[in-house]
Amino acid sequence: MQLLRRPKGDLIAWAVLAAALLAPLPGLITFTGPPMEEGFMLVFPQLVVAGKVPHVDFLHLYGPGSLWVLAAIYKVFGATLEVQRMVGWLQHGALVFGLFALIRPWSRVLATGLALTALVQVITPVGLTALAWDGAIALAVWALVLATASLDAQAAGPLQPDGRLRTSSTDEAGRLNWWLRWRPAVAGLLAGLALLYRPDLIVAIGLAVALMWWLLAGRDRRLLAVGTAVGVAPMLIHLAISGPFRAINGMVLDPVLRLRGGRTLPSPPSTDELASTLQRAAALRTNGWPFPQPGAPMQVVVWFYALLLGSLAIIVVAALVWRNRSHPLTARFLALGALALGVLPQALQRPDTTHLAWVGCLTLPAAGVALAELIRTRGWLSGPWEVRGHRLDANSTSRFAPALIALIVGGGLAVSAPQYTSRAYVDLVGQGVGINDTVVKVTRGDRHYYYGDPQRAADLQAAIDLLDERSKPGETLVVGTGDLRFTPYSDAIVYWMFPELKPGTFFIEMDPGLANLAGNGLAEDIADADWVLQTRFWDEWDEPNDSANPGDPLPNQVLAEDFCVVGEWPTVILSERCR
Repeated sequence: MQLLRRPKGDLIAWAVLAAALLAPLPGLITFTGPPMEEGFMLVFPQLVVAGKVPHVDFLHLYGPGSLWVLAAIYKVFGATLEVQRMVGWLQHGALVFGLFALIRPWSRVLATGLALTALVQVITPVGLTALAWDGAIALAVWALVLATASLDAQAAGPLQPDGRLRTSSTDEAGRLNWWLRWRPAVAGLLAGLALLYRPDLIVAIGLAVALMWWLLAGRDRRLLAVGTAVGVAPMLIHLAISGPFRAINGMVLDPVLRLRGGRTLPSPPSTDELASTLQRAAALRTNGWPFPQPGAPMQVVVWFYALLLGSLAIIVVAALVWRNRSHPLTARFLALGALALGVLPQALQRPDTTHLAWVGCLTLPAAGVALAELIRTRGWLSGPWEVRGHRLDANSTSRFAPALIALIVGGGLAVSAPQYTSRAYVDLVGQGVGINDTVVKVTRGDRHYYYGDPQRAADLQAAIDLLDERSKPGETLVVGTGDLRFTPYSDAIVYWMFPELKPGTFFIEMDPGLANLAGNGLAEDIADADWVLQTRFWDEWDEPNDSANPGDPLPNQVLAEDFCVVGEWPTVILSERCR
């Protein structure tokens, strides 16, 4: 009934956002996704169910939250590619609708436009992969939605700061009591769960939640703190199971320190060439975009500087409106701005389109809100908006200005960086109806995956067929690169396609500086394996970082001495332990 009581305009806005999420879904379900990321998001949760421990039995660079959630979902619906992608789609949807709810108090048009701006960024770089980052950001945004709603209620009633209802009406108390009294705790719970997904968001989420805690009062403040503690408490279980040293090593030291040299890209990005190998591969796909556009490298540069300018705008406006921080709208802006500023280092350390999208989905909406809040607090554009005596809007501050902001932020991104946003979105919608659909399906039984290169797909299919014919349940498999001195990426999806084979290495996810580091155990893993499947897809990986430096040669030596090649194709090699 509450849904039916919503203003008609809100229902229309929800319908627009839902349609924008649904339109590319058919194309995204059969999208050429990232085989390593989707591979480990399918395999890791099943390993957890089988009793394996992250950081102990397999490399995992994030928190356990997403693995636990996916493990439960796979238990109910099955560990299929489609289920995993639907979880990713729901994470994107939660973020989009969360941003709408957070921004809605300024303007319905502004909220819709900025939510769509976030949508075209997050849904295009890696498709529907159910990554921990997307889940964590969605949880964090909804934590702010609920926390700021509690602040609104605290300012306007019917609750007092101590959590007691101001009304004496029994009926009203019955309707409002549970939700309004416990909403801050739910907000804190979501914030804690977000950290369970991505502990490295501690700065971003910590800033936003600390601000909310400071502005809330009495019982609401205590509930927010308790909820956050409860949400993050399962991390103690994870630390106990994995061991504090291994957990900190896997969640903090590996991703923050050891991996940085092999993944960092020049900042600011080059105007002449794309530094990211995966970015260059994505740029090869064209779909006849009819409008003028900058070159692909320049689009990345524009996007990068848009995030810097947006962050600067957030800081400046936050300083200007700080004295009004107790006002519910100002508090909403400050909380969203804190979250956006906290994730900015992701874009600075590796400014490729994926990381720009991960940051931009928060920074650009927050920058739009900053402009709206500045206009509101300064009283600019108030009253009717007229041009040559013709009234365009009776209240520019509430309608015309927000629409203009949404157009500048969202339209500016769509025009200046279409290759990775608007153009990619249109391409995905077209693929769903068979337009420019060039993916090739690789299958084994009822499991399948999609590749964009016919040669790679044919070679991998042949290797999978041969491995299916010759392998026995319980044997171990290692999937690696053509030259194991270089480990920038892997086709981990192959592990998922052979559930009866055991992953034979700690490095299901392969990263430069980790898997190929001397003494890290890859050579020993191969020495104990029954099968090694190597893909040469990534042999031409070329980035201006440490991934270009050769690592330990011992895995190659063990492979040459102990294994016999049973199948070789232009881009794939399948080897079996010599009998």
